[in-house]
Amino acid sequence: MNQPHLPEVLDLGSELFHTDQYATYRDLLEQRPVTKVRFYDGSFVWLVNRYEDVRAALSDPRLSNDPTKQSDVDLSAATGVPDDLAEYFQRNMFRSDEPDHGRLRKLVTREFTMRRINALRPRIQEIAEDLLEKFAATGGGDLVSALARPLPLTVMCELLGVPEEDRANFQIWSQHVVESNPAFAERNAVSYRSLFECVRSLIRRRRDEPGEDLLSALVDLRDSGDRLSEAELISTVFLLLVAGIETTVNVIGTGAFLLLTHPGQLALLRADGALLGSAVEEVLRYMAPIEMTSRHTLEPVEIGGVSIDAGSTVLINLAAANRDPARFEDPQSFRVGRNDGSHLTFGHGIHYCLGAALARAEAEVAFGVLLKRFPALDLAVPAAELTWRHVFMRGPVELPVSWR
Repeated sequence: MNQPHLPEVLDLGSELFHTDQYATYRDLLEQRPVTKVRFYDGSFVWLVNRYEDVRAALSDPRLSNDPTKQSDVDLSAATGVPDDLAEYFQRNMFRSDEPDHGRLRKLVTREFTMRRINALRPRIQEIAEDLLEKFAATGGGDLVSALARPLPLTVMCELLGVPEEDRANFQIWSQHVVESNPAFAERNAVSYRSLFECVRSLIRRRRDEPGEDLLSALVDLRDSGDRLSEAELISTVFLLLVAGIETTVNVIGTGAFLLLTHPGQLALLRADGALLGSAVEEVLRYMAPIEMTSRHTLEPVEIGGVSIDAGSTVLINLAAANRDPARFEDPQSFRVGRNDGSHLTFGHGIHYCLGAALARAEAEVAFGVLLKRFPALDLAVPAAELTWRHVFMRGPVELPVSWR
């Protein structure tokens, strides 16, 4: 049993949720599986941590994912989205309940197919090999900016038909708008507006010059009167761009870090390439790229024996659930051969991540190419010196590496 180190009032902005969060999650699982924490704006929200409670909460229709139904904490305000643009960033399948969720997901799923993703795999391989060939010529540097970020950025931009001249800006804006800290709200508001104008410009371009890309297909859905509003179209493109890029950046960056800091597991993976798929699943479990997601109670609910009033905000702690000893054997150990895909990183229920297959494909290709291209890769700085992204995102900001 660990010694309690939890203060009476937990603050999401404290170091407990930044540099020492997995020790905090372990103590929460043992001592306070459902508890109140202070949000960035000073208000209180509920935090749910245990695997079974998290899994149940993710599929409970009494917990809404629609920000227009929230009543006590404006989570979107923390990211800096301007009020006049809110609907353009919140009217997608991720931020909606039934029946709108089912309608939007069905429309997007019709175009975002496994066939389209499988057809991309050779191109993902080509992009990764090209990026690492260029990186090899540098003699060392930051693996996040060399591979983890440009790989999913390039794949998603090609999938949506984003011109090369716009991609550098997309990279900056997508990084900004996922920050959940009010300290960056003013800067992020500028990025939200820039992203909105750019997406709207892309849509106009695809109306005039349709192609074979996913964006052209979505624009055609909108213009053919297939129950997709302009706000929903823009919001869906935004969701694909940001979620499809930022989550995978974290998976690749974190996975490389974990392999380099667990040399025994790295050796196992090098010796047996068949472990690549399970290694990706273990990265997703061990350090979830998105640590928490949110819901709002539409009526009183009981979670983990705790009564929560209607109109409350609930943060669902995916990262803690993925290390719950009641579900996973020896959950604090990183094991590439664990072969247990029951983690909740991509969610559960109707909101299960539509891009999960693409993220897995990109991570598998990235790790496979990385291990083949660099048989003797090392961290170039002590692990303790790395800077990590904050709640709700989790991944190294930079990952300096060298090779022999």
